Amino acid sequence: MSEEQSIPRPADAAPANHGGYSPEQFSEALGHIERWARTYLESLPDRPAGAQRGPGETLASLDPHPPAQGEGMAMWGRVGDEMRSTIEPGLMHWQSPAFFAYFPCSSSLPGVMGELASAVLNVNGMLWSTSPSATELEMRVLDWCAELFGLPEAFRFDAAGSSGGGCIQGTASEGALASLCAARKRKVDAGRERSGMCVYTSTQAHSSIIKAAMVAGLADGPDDRSRVRLIETDGGLAMSTHALREAIERDLDAGLTPCMVSTTQGTTSTGAFDPLPEIGEMLSMMPSSKRPWLHVDAAWAGVAAVCRQFRGVLAGVEHADSLCINPHKWLMTNFDCDLFWVKDRASLTGAMSITPDYLRNPQSDAGEVVDYRDWHVPLGRRMRALKLWWVLRYFGADGLRAHIEHHVRLAEQVEACIREEPRLRLAHERSLSLVCFAVVGEDERTKDLIDRINARGRVLLTRTRVPVEGVSRWVARVAIGASSVEAKHIEILIEELRSALDEVVQ
Repeated sequence: MSEEQSIPRPADAAPANHGGYSPEQFSEALGHIERWARTYLESLPDRPAGAQRGPGETLASLDPHPPAQGEGMAMWGRVGDEMRSTIEPGLMHWQSPAFFAYFPCSSSLPGVMGELASAVLNVNGMLWSTSPSATELEMRVLDWCAELFGLPEAFRFDAAGSSGGGCIQGTASEGALASLCAARKRKVDAGRERSGMCVYTSTQAHSSIIKAAMVAGLADGPDDRSRVRLIETDGGLAMSTHALREAIERDLDAGLTPCMVSTTQGTTSTGAFDPLPEIGEMLSMMPSSKRPWLHVDAAWAGVAAVCRQFRGVLAGVEHADSLCINPHKWLMTNFDCDLFWVKDRASLTGAMSITPDYLRNPQSDAGEVVDYRDWHVPLGRRMRALKLWWVLRYFGADGLRAHIEHHVRLAEQVEACIREEPRLRLAHERSLSLVCFAVVGEDERTKDLIDRINARGRVLLTRTRVPVEGVSRWVARVAIGASSVEAKHIEILIEELRSALDEVVQ
């Protein structure tokens, strides 16, 4: 008797050491997943948006040891119940219409289907030659988005004489690191020492800029300011152009090298916009040998440029060397999907490219194709462009604009409520679909308000701590962007806000 015949195995189990599946098995498994998914989606309006478990509870519900015998096809019949009992209680439900925390994490039918199709194909698009369609679809989709957002032609593949282009990174954090590597490469090629290179961003910038400096070896930790300059902001929490100029001049006088400036168009805490036109103009006046790379982080707010009336969110982007915008935040494209453009792709690929013999092919050697493995740290890459392609085609430009405009109108309702309530005040002006406010009086009242609202579970908010009229204060954030949110959910939010406010302010 063979070894395989001697091992008992459930009749419906997959063959040992074989991961393939038949079309019939695929349909059966998909049916079970579809039934669970439908139930989950239907439940979202009626369940708390926040996680209902404490530390270690999900871990304790999972078997501490891996299974010795595979369950095979029988597993799918139990998956729905297991998801409901084991996984769902420990989730923050980002797709809930009651989710007003952080920034949105977009989803849509074409986004979900695109993820599924990408998983079925399961190609590795590291090189053009490993799946030409994966690379060329991504190139076309990036050019489509450049047109939709009104970007300069220098960022496009299809523009005459362009040396730029774009790719899909996982997140804006990866885009920041790629930009810093390209910026450093440009300075090294110009004869500058790595040890003296400096990075500049505002005190309100996302932590990914500091992290990029840490990963790239320009900072030894998050508090190392020997080569990282956090530039002060104005009353609206936008980077001060004057303070940036002074910081760059001090470093030049000290014999250091300004390597990269990163502006933020829509900061995480309050949605503030750095004065990109002024900063870009100031940097453009510097001699090219001293001018730092200009990176623009428009991860959240940048998608609003699909609406012509909001194109101002990217004003000054013509000065940028690189730019990132995340459709996975606010443009109905499932996580993860960061659009990353550069004007000078040679600096980027020069910083990232390494070609062992096993990756060589005639098309790459001849320079005839784009090899996206040279645009980021990972070698392998999945086919992210497929879901974005389907989202763009499913909704069209008009549908995408309506989506953004809908959320901005809902935010205006929240803003009006804050203005009408004497116990509350806007901490900073509404930024698109983000509203930031504080309770009048003692600082801790705002923190208490958010804690009470979240404990009730009907809606989920977050808070931040930022300067308000020059004084550090707790600020409540209402970030509207869930794909299914409607006016009735805003009414629930306002109801919860007023009820908790009655408890906090006696």
